Amino acid sequence: MKARRARRPGGRAARSQSTSPRRSRRRGRRAGGGDTDLRRFHALSEAGARNAATALSQLLGRPLRLAVPWARVLPLDRVKAMAGGESRVVCALSLKVYGEARGSLLVVFAREQLPTLLHLVVPPEWGARSKSGEGHGLSPMERSALMEIGNILACAYLNALSHLLGVSLLPSIPGLAVDMLGAVTDHLLIELAPISDSVVVLASQVRDPASGLKGSIFFLPHPSALPILGRAQIRPGPARTTTP
Repeated sequence: MKARRARRPGGRAARSQSTSPRRSRRRGRRAGGGDTDLRRFHALSEAGARNAATALSQLLGRPLRLAVPWARVLPLDRVKAMAGGESRVVCALSLKVYGEARGSLLVVFAREQLPTLLHLVVPPEWGARSKSGEGHGLSPMERSALMEIGNILACAYLNALSHLLGVSLLPSIPGLAVDMLGAVTDHLLIELAPISDSVVVLASQVRDPASGLKGSIFFLPHPSALPILGRAQIRPGPARTTTP
């Protein structure tokens, strides 16, 4: 019996040894994120967005609400649908995050909300000059104001994460685009596609109840940053809606 088992190269043990590396490679292409990690990432998303909402609230001079924070592992081909579908036209501000937990940060407003947003941050005489409507022909002042909003939200968001993680996080200069969401997210996924089939997405929404303005914040950490995010000194808990 022993000799016969030794002569069976196609046996269970052999099959296990031959398929194990392949399975390992497939697992290596998936972003991490067990239940405990996802709860921790969710808490990070909430903390970052709350700080961003507070900063934007101070800029606008009115209270904003934080809603719908979540953290999920998404296949790369589903990232385009995370904010209403790839064909949805949005005003998007994208930034690279550098430091010990690198990644990409995306701030998204619906195109039809651009007049509301610009009315809140741009002096009326400047807004009247461009008559930008839904994003066409933005004036230099309007573009500058939108990029500053992206910079404020990103810095506030990353400051909260930096404090909780105990690492340095630095944002790049924001890029501004009024385009379909699919086109906006394509460049975020180019770096991830060769190394992973999925990505962890930390998402939150800030809104102004008075005007109906809503903005979404998405943080897509690089796979190399996930162990650092998993060490965050926070107590994961359920989602909450708060007013800064």
